[in-house]
Amino acid sequence: MRIPVPWKVLGSTVGTGGACTILSSFFFTRDIEFVPLESSDPIFHSEHFKRYNPYGNPTIHDLHIKRVPLSQIDPKLRADEDKLLERYCGGVWAGLGFAPQRILLALLCKETDRTDPAAPESVTLWSPSELLESEYKPGTDIAGHFEVIERPKQGHSILIRGGDKISNRGLRPLDGFIELTASVDQQHGLVEFGCKTVFFQGLGPAAGGKLPMPGPVVWLHEQYAKALLASGVSYVCM
Repeated sequence: MRIPVPWKVLGSTVGTGGACTILSSFFFTRDIEFVPLESSDPIFHSEHFKRYNPYGNPTIHDLHIKRVPLSQIDPKLRADEDKLLERYCGGVWAGLGFAPQRILLALLCKETDRTDPAAPESVTLWSPSELLESEYKPGTDIAGHFEVIERPKQGHSILIRGGDKISNRGLRPLDGFIELTASVDQQHGLVEFGCKTVFFQGLGPAAGGKLPMPGPVVWLHEQYAKALLASGVSYVCM
């Protein structure tokens, strides 16, 4: 079953990926490590994955991490891991890495406020100041296209759904998750920041086991993920 990916979504992915390939040269991405994502990873066995990928379609996935000496972290964030995670997440969305896509989405979207009647009190976060100040609780709306769907009370991660407008609550032609993590290793004096992404076709079975993105777009996406990670880390360092 061939499901066409919305052109706005794919165009946004390609365009921002290309822009971020250039932007990534402004970040110190050389020390960002690619970690193979095993099939045993919890994200592939989560209720969210089962719900939004009911056909078990193939995924495009990656995990990038960056380790930073604890001494380089803003002193105000060292003793509060929740605030550290929130500022890292805020930096991912408020920084240069996401800026091209945020601007593009603002131009494409006629409305900036969330109109979902299920959560009328929620407001779409657009400005860098809003994104940096958010606590990223479940339901947080980022630029109308990314939504926090899980934040464990005991844990150091924020899980975000993307791939289409938040208003599309059902299965999507292109769907996916971004998991942002920040873990403090006091023993070794390090903080490990992670950016895990998983994208897939959620609507209908993928024809011939086709991947949700062509090869060139996958490469651009990986550069984009590294730029987002580096951008987020830049907001927690002194």
